Amino acid sequence: MNFQLSLLVQLQQLDLKLHDLEKQQRQIPERLHAAQSPVDEARKRAESLKTILETVAAERRSGEDDLSAHESHVQKMRGRLNELKTNKEYQAHLFELELANKKKDGLEERVLLAMERGEEKRKELDEVEKLLQELIQTLEREKGELETLSTKLADEVAQIEQDKQGLIASLEKRVHHRYSMLKSSMKLVVVATVQGETCQGCQLQIPPQLVASVKRADDLLTCPYCHCILYYEAALHETPEGVGNEEPVAQEQVEG
Repeated sequence: MNFQLSLLVQLQQLDLKLHDLEKQQRQIPERLHAAQSPVDEARKRAESLKTILETVAAERRSGEDDLSAHESHVQKMRGRLNELKTNKEYQAHLFELELANKKKDGLEERVLLAMERGEEKRKELDEVEKLLQELIQTLEREKGELETLSTKLADEVAQIEQDKQGLIASLEKRVHHRYSMLKSSMKLVVVATVQGETCQGCQLQIPPQLVASVKRADDLLTCPYCHCILYYEAALHETPEGVGNEEPVAQEQVEG
């Protein structure tokens, strides 16, 4: 049973490593999304600024057209001054001309504001497009790194699955079945060592009689609290029953 316990410990180590690798694989799409999001946001902002610039340009053209038409109207009004007969008509026309000039000032201000806003948005667009290019380059680097990582993880997972099959082939069917059942109904850790009289799976103290049985490693024993299969580290280094020659096999001394 020592040999079977040793295989179970190795199997669990592979399962833990496999769990970590699969977690890293699941994180790849999340990391890719995290790198893609700033690019999408910058691109969306750039498109929004382009739309604003088109609107501002249309407003500027409209203002310039209105200003040009109004200036022509003012010129015609000034030309009529010499045609007026009475002082009253002349004064009234001057008043209208003054109002027209004020309206012209307003149109010029409208065009000027459109120009200033256009320059402001153009500058902002240039900055966003520069940032967008930097983010795209970062995204491409991240994609390359993640593709390399994905291939590496897939190779490691395949190797671990192969190693697992080798271990499973050496396990007794009933032992593997028990391990699998516990793994499917419990947390990831199924096999836990005992240190002193404490189960390292749940950190609770187990009965002394159970500790003694675990040390003998005559059977698969479980923690009464967390139900992990228990093993004693030193027992794994003992000679497996029924393995090797009939002559005693010298044990390596464990320091400390």
